[in-house]
This record gives sequence, structure tokens and C-alpha cells, in this order.
Amino acid sequence: MDDLLKVLLDKQPNWFFQASSIVLIAILIIVGIWVFKATKRYAESVDKENRLVTLLSERNDFLNEKESLLAITNQLNVVLENGTSFIKDLNHYQPPDSVHIHIQTIIESMATDIKTVIGEKHRCGFWLADDDNSILKFVNGSASFSGFAKQRLLKINHSIAGRCYRKNSSLHINDVSLDPDWSISDNPGSFTSLICVPVLNWGVITIDAKQKMTDNTVLIGEFYASIIEGFLNKYTLGQINNVFFEEVAPDNESTQEEGDEDNGQS
Repeated sequence: MDDLLKVLLDKQPNWFFQASSIVLIAILIIVGIWVFKATKRYAESVDKENRLVTLLSERNDFLNEKESLLAITNQLNVVLENGTSFIKDLNHYQPPDSVHIHIQTIIESMATDIKTVIGEKHRCGFWLADDDNSILKFVNGSASFSGFAKQRLLKINHSIAGRCYRKNSSLHINDVSLDPDWSISDNPGSFTSLICVPVLNWGVITIDAKQKMTDNTVLIGEFYASIIEGFLNKYTLGQINNVFFEEVAPDNESTQEEGDEDNGQS
């Protein structure tokens, strides 16, 4: 069979081999073009799928961002609504009525208002500095504070809240265990994140959380702290006025009596 094929090829003219080569090259070119187009279509299809996956991922990111911004917007709306109510209470407040009821209401509201995700757990407290500026004493707090925590005293020179009070500057700490002023008794349980907000010349508001908090929480804390400061300042001013009038009243009575005696003698 091989010999017969060899004989047949030997009898073919040269043009036959030339034509066959041209035909073979043409077939290879056609096959190559087809393979190239098929590969290109496959690459374009894969690229379209990748772009579709990318677009879907970006869409999900935008939706998540939208939900986050919507939650923050709703949160701030609630804060403004409650803050407006507290400011109205401040305007109507008349010393010597107790301020602790108002402060307690603000603290409890804060613990609720700073939540943006269902299930978040926070606790908020107001710590008042003593006359010697050496310790912070727990005065008001949300329901998450245990009885032990309510009896604790924080040293102003050796605690995170004390540092906030000394510097009169808000502190935002994501992991309290890494802070040099933290001790294990400062934040028992699973509370790991802490925000401290100073109440000028009065004390500190603390916000504990089990997860990292945002800067919005700091702003909310500072907003409510300013209202608490207003109540305390107004209460103190009322006390000063009472003392002033108590001291002035006897002098006025004495002056009046002397005037009456002079009129009698004349």
C-alpha cells in the first residue's frame, strides 16, 4: 500500500504539489481564523461575565451603603427630636427642682438613640467629679449598669474617664484593653469599646459597647452632654441666687427697720 501511494505521488506533476500546498495553507488559515474568532468570543463572554459580577458586587455595596446611610439618617432624626424635647425641658426647668430626673431621662434616651443595628447593646453613665477633683462618682446610668458598677469610683488620675475629664476632650477607644489607663474592673463583661465625653467642670459621660462605635456616636454624646451641662449650670445658678437673696433679705429688713426708727424720732 505504501509503495502504491509512493508510485502515484511520483507520477504527479509539480503543479499538483504546489496546488495542494496552497489548498492546505488556505485550510489552515481558515481553521486558524475560526479558532481565533471562537477564542475571541469566549474571551468576550468571560469578560462580560466578570463585568456582570463586578457590577453586581458594586450594586450590593451601594445598597449596603444606602442602608447604612438610611439607618444613620433615621438615628439622627430621632436624636434631633429627643434633643429638641430635652432643650424645651431645660428652658422650662426652674431651680431648685431636682436635675437628676432630667439627667436620668437623657442618659436612658442616649443608650437607645445611639443604636443603628437591631441587637446592639450599649450602656451609658454619668459620672460626677467630687469637690477635690480626685474621683468620679457614678450618678446616673442606663439599665445595663449592674449594681456593682453603680457603686464604683473612678480615679481621675488613673482611669480613661478621668483622662477625658482632665483634658476636657472626648475619647473614642475601640479596644479598651490596649489603653494604659484601663483596668479589668473598669469594663467587666464583653464591653470592649468605650467613648468618654466631658461635661465641662462637672464630670464625664461614658458610653460602653460590645462592638466598635462610629464618630456619630461621639457627636450624639457631645450633643446630650451639652444639654446635661445646661441643666447643671442652671441648677447651680439657681442655688447661688437663693443664697444671695437669703443674705440680702436680712440686710433689707435691717435697713427698713432703721428707716422706720428714724421716721418715728422725727
